[in-house]
Amino acid sequence: MKHLANILTVLRIAGAVALLFTTAFSPPFWALYLFCGLSDVADGLVARGMQQQSDLGAKLDSIADVVFIFAAILVVVPAIAIPLWAWVCAGVITLIRVVTYLIGFRKYRAFPSLHTWANKVTGGLLFCMPILLSILGMTVAGIILGLSALFSACEELVITVRAKELDRDRKGLFVR
Repeated sequence: MKHLANILTVLRIAGAVALLFTTAFSPPFWALYLFCGLSDVADGLVARGMQQQSDLGAKLDSIADVVFIFAAILVVVPAIAIPLWAWVCAGVITLIRVVTYLIGFRKYRAFPSLHTWANKVTGGLLFCMPILLSILGMTVAGIILGLSALFSACEELVITVRAKELDRDRKGLFVR
């Protein structure tokens, strides 16, 4: 039980890879999708609750998030119609993230993904996007997710540029 949080994170990575072999919105897709989302919440709760937080766990969590997001994108995007404005927004946000990671890697010699509240909200919205699409439609859901993602990306860039040392658990620009 000493490494339960990290085991959950590694299982999330495996679940995300398995997601690549499903059809979007099929029962196996939803089972793996929900497992990945719930295990993301669970690994953090377990790590804090059992005092198992570690640099390795934080790095694994960031890697698992990226693998899950890319797997979900690769499965879902071909199954839905995404307007040009949403692609442009996603491109701008991705560019900001890449610049942030390059600056952070050069500055800290480490992958600088932060666990800010804005990143958590954006991750939650991204996870809920398939549901939001069916309820709100592409325009409203896309604007909500786009604004959240833009804010969190810009916040992370500013924190990365201004911080003297890497603090992956920084809660926000004005909150430590």
